[in-house]
Amino acid sequence: MAPRGLQVIGVTRRLGSVVPKEGPSVKTPDLEQEMKELERYHADFGLAFPVLVGETDATNVSYGEMGVPMTVIVDTRGVIRHIAHGFRAEHDAELVERLLAEAASPRTSPGQGEQR
Repeated sequence: MAPRGLQVIGVTRRLGSVVPKEGPSVKTPDLEQEMKELERYHADFGLAFPVLVGETDATNVSYGEMGVPMTVIVDTRGVIRHIAHGFRAEHDAELVERLLAEAASPRTSPGQGEQR
C-alpha cells in the first residue's frame, strides 16, 4: 500500500500499439515490446503508477473496464467508491482527498457524506 493508504494502478490489455506523446503510433509485436513502450509513455506523460497489462480482454472484464481511459477509485478499505468512463483530474482529485480524510477519521464509515 502506498503512503496514506492510496494506490493507483492502470489496467489495460495488450493492444498491439502505443500512441506516444508525439509522433505516430508505435507497433508492439509482443508483450515485452508493449511493456517497454508503456514505460516510455508513462515517462513522457509523467505518470508514476504501475500498469497491469493482460493478454486478453479477461483482465479488463475482471476490473469492470468500460473503455479507455476509465477511472476506478477504491477506498482504503477496498470498497469501490467511484467508476467512470474517462478522467476528470479535478473531480477525481477532490474525491481522493475526501476519501483520504475519511480514512484518517476512525469514526467515519464508507460512503458517509459522499455525493452521488
